[in-house]
Amino acid sequence: MNTEGKYRHTYTATASDITPLYRLTPNAMLMYFQDSFARLMTIHHVAAFDIVKQHRMWVITEVQMDIRPTVTYWSEDFTVEIWVSELTSLRIYCDFRIVRKDRSTSGRLQGKNEQLIASGTSQWNILNLDTKRLETTDFLADKLTVVPELMTASHKKVRFPKPQSFDMLMEHRATRLDLDFNFHVSNRSYVTIALLTMPDEVLASQTLASVIVHWLHETYLDETLTCHMSHIDDGSYLHTLTNAEGIVVCELMSRWQQQPEIPEVSEVLNRHL
Repeated sequence: MNTEGKYRHTYTATASDITPLYRLTPNAMLMYFQDSFARLMTIHHVAAFDIVKQHRMWVITEVQMDIRPTVTYWSEDFTVEIWVSELTSLRIYCDFRIVRKDRSTSGRLQGKNEQLIASGTSQWNILNLDTKRLETTDFLADKLTVVPELMTASHKKVRFPKPQSFDMLMEHRATRLDLDFNFHVSNRSYVTIALLTMPDEVLASQTLASVIVHWLHETYLDETLTCHMSHIDDGSYLHTLTNAEGIVVCELMSRWQQQPEIPEVSEVLNRHL
């Protein structure tokens, strides 16, 4: 559905999309948001398979996402709403919401139809496959409708602090499971690898509240990634992934909040599909 520049698509949660605490996984939220982006671009005939004919490629370079501790069950429908919020000479910003129907009595009484799962913004660029340089977005200006509604304070790049020490170090060798259809390590794989460095004691009592990701360089099959994790003074965690040459290929900042009450299993089993 495409209404006034905003695109909405409804998905059904599968078992692999859900954590043991009945939340959408970060991987699932990123996957469905990016799928909706691809669907929106397809409508305007500038999807990846359209622009590759002009030796161009979409590249996502940044995402900021705030996450609510919203229960989402297997086989439940949820909707991604996405729109182009700003178009500059070199960058395309897409903001998004992920919502599900509000099942609560209070929600129905107040006339609310949806409950927020996550929201945020993302930055995209067009890469010339021949020169490996960024291209201008001029050819998109008459194709994409800009809806200047921001889901974050601004589109200004968030600067990460420089850690003085590391709390954890982990190495990961890229396998075929990490690759996307371009034979690069998938942007979602970087997020999964980074979050593996979170301490068990944090994961036992807290849930992810927000994530900011900067994708900086490509990596490929069999390359070794080193992930350093640092606990920052403001309570957040900084995850830095470097390649064998020590070049930072991805950096991520995660914030966590206290885990709300876990639903009773009877509530999960007795719901109506």
